[in-house]
Amino acid sequence: MTLLREVTESPLDPSYAEAARRQRTGHHHAAARGTQRILTLVLAVALGIGLVTAIVSLREPTGVRDRARELLVGQVEERSALQEQLTTDNAALTAEIAQLSTLALGTTDPALVAQLEVLGIVSGVTPVEGDAYVLTFSDSQQAAQDPAAYPEERVTAVDLQIVVNALWAGGAEAITVNGTRVSGSGAIRGAGSAILVDLVPVTSPYEVIAIGDVGDVRRSVASSSAAAHMSVLRDRYRIGITSGTRDDVRMPGVRTTQPRFAVALGTGETGDGDGDDQPPEELAPPGAGGEIQ
Repeated sequence: MTLLREVTESPLDPSYAEAARRQRTGHHHAAARGTQRILTLVLAVALGIGLVTAIVSLREPTGVRDRARELLVGQVEERSALQEQLTTDNAALTAEIAQLSTLALGTTDPALVAQLEVLGIVSGVTPVEGDAYVLTFSDSQQAAQDPAAYPEERVTAVDLQIVVNALWAGGAEAITVNGTRVSGSGAIRGAGSAILVDLVPVTSPYEVIAIGDVGDVRRSVASSSAAAHMSVLRDRYRIGITSGTRDDVRMPGVRTTQPRFAVALGTGETGDGDGDDQPPEELAPPGAGGEIQ
């Protein structure tokens, strides 16, 4: 009776029934996947349209930004040109003052004139000329192409400070970095990724020129800690470093000179603005940053 009941109630083999069930379920999943793909496509198209609309709307004020940038660039160039002109005028007036001072003191106190010449060279006020030892530093090729990606392969203000100090210690009498005179009142500073020499920005390649006894300066630098520092820059950070000599190099004086302690006779004011009077004999010696009377 059991066999007859199974044949009557379940005429198909269970395996066939299971296969039919899986087929029906598969068709259902396929239909669901098709619907999901259509919804995904519609959503992607909507997102694309929204993205394009946002980009177009954001790029519309580009012209305004460009005009503002051009205005700022024009103002910077105008101010830079004015600064260069004022600096040139200041240098000309400084040279005229020095010439008049030399003429005035030449007949009355020749020894003081000689002292002024020495102090002018030491302080960097007086232009000088002579044979020089030259060191040139340049950022690596990778840093030159992409400075943000390779900041460690760029020359820094500290690197230039180490080299300049070694040159001073080696007997250099006057030093310039990219044409800017390094003086006692100036400094080599880093401002972010920029390097300033006496507040003048300089860029790679950095040419450091030192006037003095070339042989002594070269030997002193080669035996100093600066030589090891330069080797690390060259070998580890691939910074380009070259050295050589140059004959009859002419260096200008410092761009600006600002008295810090010396004041004109009879003004009753000190250079630091504290209002304390000082007798003439307590003023800084002529040539040490003050103007000559």
